[in-house]
Amino acid sequence: MSATVSYADEAAIRDLYQRMLDSWGDAIAYAECFTPDADYIIANGMIERGWKEIVDGHEIIFTAWARNSRLIGQIESIRFLTNDVALLIAYGHIEYLDHRSSDGNKRTVYSLVAQRLADRWLFAAYQNTPLGGH
Repeated sequence: MSATVSYADEAAIRDLYQRMLDSWGDAIAYAECFTPDADYIIANGMIERGWKEIVDGHEIIFTAWARNSRLIGQIESIRFLTNDVALLIAYGHIEYLDHRSSDGNKRTVYSLVAQRLADRWLFAAYQNTPLGGH
């Protein structure tokens, strides 16, 4: 069975992705882009499970190394696995707004699983991997 893809669904997922980028720096707004039980795998292999852990983890980084930064990203592909589940592959990096060096901030590729819940799309899973084998 192949998924029926609508322009509205793809647009809603692209809007969700942009909202995730735009909410960088606000742990609660960022976590609201995810399902309450989302699995969020960070580049170091740590797993944040669920909304509370995503908020707690991002509150720490937004006051530490990621303070005064923004998340830049671009979707490479969206593939609908079913009518209610889509896989995104995207590239991104953190840009520092206070001119700190970003040499240590490697660009990353990440995968996101979007899931339709009732009348909206949210991310149910995220995995972040630095490019270049780092």
